[in-house]
Amino acid sequence: MKIGFVDVTITTSYGGIQTAVWELAKALADLGHEIFLYGGEGDIRHDVASYAITVRTYPYTPREKVINLGRRFQRIVERLSMARHARKAVVKDDLDWVILTKPFDFFWPHLMPASSKTRFCYMSGGTSFFRFDRRLGKRIDAWVACSEFNAWQIQHHFKHFPHVIYNGVDINKFTPATGNIRHTLDIDDDKFLLVFAGRLVGWKGLAYVLKALALLQDERVRFLIVGNGEEQTKLQAQARDLGVDKQVIFHEPVAHSALPAFYRSGDAGIFPSTGDEAFGITIAEAMACGLPVIGSYIGGIPEVIGNEGSAGLLVSPGHPEAIAAAIRKLVEGGEYRRTMGHNARQRIENLYTWQHSALRLLSALDK
Repeated sequence: MKIGFVDVTITTSYGGIQTAVWELAKALADLGHEIFLYGGEGDIRHDVASYAITVRTYPYTPREKVINLGRRFQRIVERLSMARHARKAVVKDDLDWVILTKPFDFFWPHLMPASSKTRFCYMSGGTSFFRFDRRLGKRIDAWVACSEFNAWQIQHHFKHFPHVIYNGVDINKFTPATGNIRHTLDIDDDKFLLVFAGRLVGWKGLAYVLKALALLQDERVRFLIVGNGEEQTKLQAQARDLGVDKQVIFHEPVAHSALPAFYRSGDAGIFPSTGDEAFGITIAEAMACGLPVIGSYIGGIPEVIGNEGSAGLLVSPGHPEAIAAAIRKLVEGGEYRRTMGHNARQRIENLYTWQHSALRLLSALDK
């Protein structure tokens, strides 16, 4: 089949949805399909040179330059501005399916000529609902979600229960291979290193990890934060106020291809979200590197980690005492921690690879 992904952000920014598009594109190409990616003018490219993938980019008006009548309005205008330039190519490419990743793009079926054979699939990775999206959604032919939790969100809003395809991990890139970069981070081997990678926004819950470190009072523990965002200055000030700033390392964002080395440097991953993560690709990537993980019991995170306590520990969101107890359990249980890390890798291999996702997506489109 000829399958296209339309999302202005896939060539202009990094994130879970963007990673899912690029990785699914490669997995689908491996299965023999011809893939087209349509994004905004930008420099972001994943390594797809050896795949049957065509990348097309178009001018667009960034949301920051759109009159502020609400963030959702800005994002819709941003996407419409790209569609104005991309429509002709999408029609000409005569695709079998177009995958849309946000309801903000639900106008696309209405842009196609009546003679077009192209059908549209919504691949959800969250919510991002807005007024009138149900009406626009009537032209969507297939619905898929990245977790059972996310499927429930979509069913509740749109009254369509999606096929669950789950997100995945490139298990050849994210591996427990030997070698790490502790020496470049100036972290001694005898320290217990927690690793987080992602955007520094409030709902990621990092403030509660800092509070947990203050409760622990354990000089062996270090916390590596890879990323930036609006909360960074506030988190740095909080670390100083709590007296744990010497235990916390703030590191600038790194390319997706560089993340495995950071995870391999750690003893455990920690992802204490207080918001409804639909899946949590970064959690799965850390697990694929052989790390036990601590995650919040919220959204789709329990589906990634599992409820059994064999691949990671789930804690109540926004609960520093529970986070501190989970950290202490991993610090003091070396063999327990190593077994859990092995189980984490096996869970990702068995359930959450991009090939799994691609096959589930194709099954959903076929139905």
